[in-house]
Amino acid sequence: MPAAPLPENESVRIQTLVDYQILDTLPEQEYDDIVGIAARICKTPIALVSLIDENRQWFKARVGVDVSQTDRSAAFCAHAILNQQEVLSVRDATRDPRFLDNPLVTGAPHIRFYAGSPLVTPGGIALGTLCVIDSVPRELSDEQMTSLKALGRQTTSLIELRGRTNQLEKYRTELERSNEALQEFAYAASHDLKQPIRGIGSLTEFFVEDYGDQLEDAAREKLELIRRLTDRAQTMIDQMLHYARVGCVNDRRESVDLNEIVGHVKENLFTQIASGQVEINSMSLPPVSGEPVLFNELVQNLISNGIKYNDHDFKRIDIGYVTKQLSQGDDPVTAFFVADNGIGIPERMRSDVFTIFRRLHAADAYGGGSGAGLTIARKIVETHGGNIWIDPGYQGGTCFWFTLEPSEGNLEREFRYDQCQSQYAAGEVAFS
Repeated sequence: MPAAPLPENESVRIQTLVDYQILDTLPEQEYDDIVGIAARICKTPIALVSLIDENRQWFKARVGVDVSQTDRSAAFCAHAILNQQEVLSVRDATRDPRFLDNPLVTGAPHIRFYAGSPLVTPGGIALGTLCVIDSVPRELSDEQMTSLKALGRQTTSLIELRGRTNQLEKYRTELERSNEALQEFAYAASHDLKQPIRGIGSLTEFFVEDYGDQLEDAAREKLELIRRLTDRAQTMIDQMLHYARVGCVNDRRESVDLNEIVGHVKENLFTQIASGQVEINSMSLPPVSGEPVLFNELVQNLISNGIKYNDHDFKRIDIGYVTKQLSQGDDPVTAFFVADNGIGIPERMRSDVFTIFRRLHAADAYGGGSGAGLTIARKIVETHGGNIWIDPGYQGGTCFWFTLEPSEGNLEREFRYDQCQSQYAAGEVAFS
């Protein structure tokens, strides 16, 4: 019995088969359905999804046989994969010199008829076949042959889908591992950097206390500048660490009441609100899914931004949302806004506001800060699959919009504060 010659790309073919991670897997209904349909259409007692491994043929799905594999040397399918373009059809194996003394012909299951459609990947690699087998000589009709080829393509698509799913899972695992390594590095780096900076600050304070009366005013000013710079550096390192820790929340999602979040922020600003300096108005907001601690920080950052960068005696913050269907047949999209009457952001600077440590004003202007708040806000939104942007048409301050779920379309055009004003004026939307 002559064994089938090896394909020219055999080493690549075997590695490709291994990469799909399908060998020796449990039965799956989709493959079982395909062999069942193939057997009924071709009117054969046996149908198989056969994958040609290095030394065996293994059956991912089977009808009419009890064994799960045979030696490759006896596999009809090992011959079928040599010509990827054609179905190998054997009318009577006892009259074919390749198979007449094959143990699968001379013994059970006593193969006479065989037809195998090669399972060829998009990369041109033949992994095995979808085959039908009978114990009596016969031929397939043109219609049956066409159906067998079509079912073979469907089998290949299932295998390809499995491969892509495995690859995505691999990428996800690698990404999670990378994120964990990044957080560990950020923590270690921040700890290592803060120690010398803290030492510089302490040394500066001791120097001023011990030798301050011996220093000229210019020297004391320079020491004070060093102290302020070390404080700022420590703040920036803390913000870098916090930014790195805002990671994936898919496993920690829960239903969150944004109205409670806004209430907590109002409590934090109670003194300013009670004095009449700040007014925070909010619509009744719908629940969202995500991490409540991160949502609290998101809302706190956007509201605090509107109060901090505001030179009015009376500072007003409006919080609301709009839900609309962007395309026919798509699910509605909900976008939230936080609008203020502050100093606004010039159009030429809007692309910079979400860049970490990028300040649009002098370091000591508007109470100072590290310039990380809006960067963290963006990461929180993007971690939840959403987008954040500045309303380009808003006048008299700044209006931030954000979504908390994946969405397509031109969000900046679809969600505009000025389009909502008529609803507010007509009393269709109430703030509290």
